[in-house]
Amino acid sequence: MNTRIGALLIAPLAFAVFANPAQAENFEGPYVGAAAGYSRDEIGPDLADGVALPDELNQDAAYFQLFAGYDYAATPKVRVGIEAAIGVGAEDDLQFGNASGSIELDPEYTFEFTGRAGYLVADNALLYLRGGYQNSRVEATLTEAGQPTLRDKDNADGWLAGGGFEYGFGNNLRTRIEYRYSDLGNDGGDWDRHQVLAGVLWNF
Repeated sequence: MNTRIGALLIAPLAFAVFANPAQAENFEGPYVGAAAGYSRDEIGPDLADGVALPDELNQDAAYFQLFAGYDYAATPKVRVGIEAAIGVGAEDDLQFGNASGSIELDPEYTFEFTGRAGYLVADNALLYLRGGYQNSRVEATLTEAGQPTLRDKDNADGWLAGGGFEYGFGNNLRTRIEYRYSDLGNDGGDWDRHQVLAGVLWNF
């Protein structure tokens, strides 16, 4: 009888000791995931190399992203990590036109490399900040009255900063929501990007 009573008393204590660290470990190691949400591009009037538009171009679009990363437990509560991602927008072309011609800018895809640092506000909840490099591949189409249509592709790159919140379910599944701002005008042009993305990821 005493052995059975002892086991009943020890079992809840063992659960408390070992279950909480397992939840915290949910935010360590490699992971992969996908995200989707809202993206807004604001380009111009300066396009770099002395080219300017009469006005700023802006476009709202849906955005989809695949990513992979690694988190490291710097302290029991602090997590630091790295992440790589590639994303595409839907119906995200930016266009301007008048009687003399038109210009269309099509961001075909975007990749990024970022670092992040977070704090566990609970065993299954992480607040974090993100920062790093972003690059967008763009096709430009220029049409002028009486002239052949010109097409060219180039890269616009710059920096990204943002922050978000992740919540863990069990040992492997996490969800996230984050806001990100990107300045893609490193070549002298004006290009601001605002994004709000929600995602799901699997922790190995």
